[in-house]
Amino acid sequence: MSLFSQIADSYRRTKKPKDILWNRLVARPLAAILLVPLAGSRVTPNQVTFVSLACFVASMVLLVGLPGYGGLLIAVGVLELSYVLDCVDGQLARLRGTSSPVGAHLDFLMDELKAFLLVAATGARLWRADGHTRWLLEALGGLAVVASAISLTTFVRRPEYLRATGAPRPQSAGDYGDGLYGAAAAATPNPPRSLVGKAVAAAEWLGRLIIHYPSYLVFVAAANRLDLFLHVYLAFNAAYAGRTILAVIRKLCKRTA
Repeated sequence: MSLFSQIADSYRRTKKPKDILWNRLVARPLAAILLVPLAGSRVTPNQVTFVSLACFVASMVLLVGLPGYGGLLIAVGVLELSYVLDCVDGQLARLRGTSSPVGAHLDFLMDELKAFLLVAATGARLWRADGHTRWLLEALGGLAVVASAISLTTFVRRPEYLRATGAPRPQSAGDYGDGLYGAAAAATPNPPRSLVGKAVAAAEWLGRLIIHYPSYLVFVAAANRLDLFLHVYLAFNAAYAGRTILAVIRKLCKRTA
């Protein structure tokens, strides 16, 4: 079998039935290239997960430390490499048939750390560029917003909450997608039919896209609008956190302890 055939076969065997366009066309095909040498190696999916985190940390150091347009493109390029590795760990586990809840939770944890680092590094870069303290304040507030959104996501996934509220239980840890990105990427099981429902669904779709920053951050870097990314990313995280906490309050206040 030729190298190209091996890559294509690895991609077909490890792709997800439901996935976003960026993953199908860019991230997972690139990840499949790395799967070929890794498949027969002793490298584990968890090891790839930690390498992905190290790569992401390096991209954040570059984001803060490399000034100018070129520095931004280099930093985001390394970030995208980190995301490709983030896809590799799950695909490698599926290829070997070793997917596990622990691996899924580890992936989620790594993505939490990446979200915190991205907000902090983005605020620091913008502050270094013009010296305005408001960027540091926005990043500080943004960390609180993202932490709240992540904590709420973790809470509403807990089996205790699902049992208490009668919410549908995910079939597997992978139903949410890859790590934190999948927390907002899960498709709505029953598409709404009313006009209001469709409008809400459209807003949710946009929110899922914004939260999944690897799928568009390269275009933000090309346009040199990291400031706009920070505003929008935090706004949608805040909207998600607000909606989720209201849903938790509504559901739990209806039930006796």
